[in-house]
Amino acid sequence: MPLILFDLDGTLVDSAPDLCASLNRIRRSEGLDDLPFDVLREYAGAGARGLLKIGFDLTPESPRFEEMKARYLSDYEQHCAEKVCCFEGVEKLLAALEQKGWEWGIVTNKFRCFTIPILQKLELLDRASVVVCGDETGKLKPNPDNLIAALEKARAQAALTPYVGDDIRDSQAAAKLGMPFAAALWGYLRTDFPVHTWETHCVACSPLELLDWLENMPFTKQR
Repeated sequence: MPLILFDLDGTLVDSAPDLCASLNRIRRSEGLDDLPFDVLREYAGAGARGLLKIGFDLTPESPRFEEMKARYLSDYEQHCAEKVCCFEGVEKLLAALEQKGWEWGIVTNKFRCFTIPILQKLELLDRASVVVCGDETGKLKPNPDNLIAALEKARAQAALTPYVGDDIRDSQAAAKLGMPFAAALWGYLRTDFPVHTWETHCVACSPLELLDWLENMPFTKQR
């Protein structure tokens, strides 16, 4: 069976409300006002590092970075599955893929302690053929090692396995392995990394647009 792999945050699921709420709770504990959701949303896919930068102007070199990162992740772990939901069209896409005989899986920088509760809440865990989280190999995208781990688990070939993501790091990891890559424009696209600078084979405005892309792939037509 053919396989397609997806990023998680900003691609399959909208986790920004919970991610941003955790940041604002930490800001309030520091005596700061909430930042608007519209300001924080594009950083939701950048993990604690990106959110702490926009929320507190902290970098990994900052003296308080590790302390604030620990506080942020502790808060988020308690609230990571409260408001998270699938993006509009994702459920229809996954159902259509399954009907057409495709397997699908997830490769995310998100650690397992956050990923599994989210997938369980959304009833996706048992449907995914493979799930590789950020702590699988200890190396995060754009490093391709977690994609390699997923391909090995699924016994799939990189050149025949599309990957879908909403971050330049997703495209960079896929490019290193020669995987077909689709950019998810509905996700958390960073204004400082415009899509035209990525290596992409498809730019999709909605999840269901991916079906046409997949149907027109040479290896799909040969099946």
